[in-house]
Amino acid sequence: MMRLTATVLGLFALGVALPSTGLAAKGEGKKGEKHKDAFAQYDANANGTLEKEEKDAIVKDFEKKPDGRLKQFDTDNDGKLSDTELDAIKPGAKGKKKKKQ
Repeated sequence: MMRLTATVLGLFALGVALPSTGLAAKGEGKKGEKHKDAFAQYDANANGTLEKEEKDAIVKDFEKKPDGRLKQFDTDNDGKLSDTELDAIKPGAKGKKKKKQ
């Protein structure tokens, strides 16, 4: 009976811990961390370069949520991420908006 209780408590603790670490890994954890580093989120193979597939994932996510965290990289405010804008995403990068004229 004691072994069963320990197993159930262990599984419960694991179930509580996993969702919170998954959110933090996606950059959706604490409020200040949300925009922390888009590059790290999409550099799936952690090689320090955004490959075509990783850039495609960024574009797809931006199309799903154009007012989300990736909006900062749409520097010309056209609602699309160009190759130039994608190439500007670097580790720790924060997008810069051009001033409207």
